Amino acid sequence: MKIILLLRHAKSSWENADLDDFDRPLAGRGLEDAPRMGKYLRKIGYKPDYIVSSPAVRAKQTTRLCVEAMKKDEGIINWDQDLYFNSALDYVRAIQQAPEKAETMMVVGHNPMMEATATALSGGKDKTAFRMPTAGLVCLESYAVRWQDINPGTCQVKWMMIPKVVKKLID
Repeated sequence: MKIILLLRHAKSSWENADLDDFDRPLAGRGLEDAPRMGKYLRKIGYKPDYIVSSPAVRAKQTTRLCVEAMKKDEGIINWDQDLYFNSALDYVRAIQQAPEKAETMMVVGHNPMMEATATALSGGKDKTAFRMPTAGLVCLESYAVRWQDINPGTCQVKWMMIPKVVKKLID
């Protein structure tokens, strides 16, 4: 069984209007929520073997803070430019390219692609079935033997979690 964790980047800052969108960092709340989601994953035993993330600053910060809180090595992270505002198909391709030795992988990216990816993988069609707030996390599972066999409609939703609830559960 393959486990896919989809993590939307944490809350970003809009303070500096001169910054290019790619360079926007996390806001204060994002700096709290990213490690909170990592601690949650560690606590419930869902630690990815492989992570692919958008290289945008807010996604990189989210990924690194989450990995640190999970007590994992940053060597499991792969930065993928195609996850910066391309399409849900690029997100599916990134999943299909996960190393075969990985049983659990995580994708860190942006909306609306995160919601579209979760919807597509779980068999949704045209309408988005998920609302993922910043640092929202969806866990999908598939009985696919190989990552390359994961396509739209081949996964089922196991659970979804948001930082506001995690804060009440583990803080």
